[in-house]
Formats: sequence, structure tokens, C-alpha cells
Amino acid sequence: MKKAVLIISTILLISCGNLISQNLRSEYTQKIVGTWKVDSLEIGSFNLSPQYEEIVRQKMPEIIAMTEVKFMSNKKYYKQGFEGTTEGHWDISKDGQYIIVKSDGSSEVSRTKIISLTNDKLIMAPDDENSVNSKAYLYKVQ
Repeated sequence: MKKAVLIISTILLISCGNLISQNLRSEYTQKIVGTWKVDSLEIGSFNLSPQYEEIVRQKMPEIIAMTEVKFMSNKKYYKQGFEGTTEGHWDISKDGQYIIVKSDGSSEVSRTKIISLTNDKLIMAPDDENSVNSKAYLYKVQ
């Protein structure tokens, strides 16, 4: 009897976890659609020589001013930034924790951790061991 209760409890917990992840994914898929501008960037610890780190810090206001990201409802992705324009397709991971982007003309897929997402604010962090504690704060303009 105890085994049956344990098995049923485990199945219910897994089912509830999957349902929560699906709901989060659905919620984030709706909230992220629109045009986002960078409000601020936090540069965490990453391995750059001091001279390059200073260049990055000096360019930060320009990078922030130029960066705009569009997540379209048809899952198309556009990013205008300091390094140029990127187009591709986006999705939210099945667990609702990452924005996944596949750029056109590239086989690479990038994952960005969603720290927080509301109707008008997005906080995300690179999924990169070299960018520990880095975060981007964005606000929705459309």
C-alpha cells in the first residue's frame, strides 16, 4: 500500500511540475512578443584583460542606445545592435527558463536565461560560463 501511495505521489508531482512548466512557457511566449529596448546592462565577472574591459565599459552607453530586440508573434526574431542586425527565429524552452534563438544562416542556437519577464520588463542573463553575474534589463516599447 505504501509503495502504491509513493508511486501515485511521484506521478502527481511530475505531472504538476510539467503542467507548471507548460503554463510558464505559454505565459512567457505571450509576454515576450513585442519590441524591447535595453535599459541597462550589468557586466559580471568575465575574463577580459583590463584594457578590453575598459573599452567595453566606455562603449556601454552606445551599446545600450543602439540595441533593440523584436520578438514577433510568428516566432521571427530581429535584433539591431552595436554589432549589426541579426535575424532568426525564437522560442521559449519547454521548461520556460530560456529564450532560444537560432539566427538565420547559422547552425548555432543561443540560450539566454530568463530571470524575470512581465508585460513590460525583461531581465535576462547569458547562458555562458564566461559571463557570470551578467544581466540585461530591457523594457517593452511596443
